[in-house]
Amino acid sequence: MKKTSCGLAIVLSLILGYVLGSIFPLNILNSGQTQHPFGLALVGDKGIQGNTQLGVTLKMDNGSPLGNVEVDLAETPGQPPIGGVALSDENGLAVFNVQPGNYFIFFNDENFPQNIETPTPTPIEIREGEANQIEIILSVR
Repeated sequence: MKKTSCGLAIVLSLILGYVLGSIFPLNILNSGQTQHPFGLALVGDKGIQGNTQLGVTLKMDNGSPLGNVEVDLAETPGQPPIGGVALSDENGLAVFNVQPGNYFIFFNDENFPQNIETPTPTPIEIREGEANQIEIILSVR
């Protein structure tokens, strides 16, 4: 009986700690990090969201636009931060509103069309007050 109640108390403590830690995370990150240590969004974390616009146009090598494709943007390829995911529209355009800086454009292999070659990550510098546009040409496998 004591083992059961002790185990239950431990489980409830862990759940309560997780919930409270998600709502009120400890400031254990350095100022440059945008990810929670366990991959959770931080309370009040804006990620890379900002007021500078980036337009990424996806086109096939025959000139036709490629719509409905997830485009990711981050300081390094991997898990995109808040504000680092956009979906291309029927014209192949994916729009991001981010902070100025150096980023990589890349694609999520799990959501990328299987019949199209996945491009390598593309570096881009996003500058405030400029028309930040890039066109990525894709080809069939």
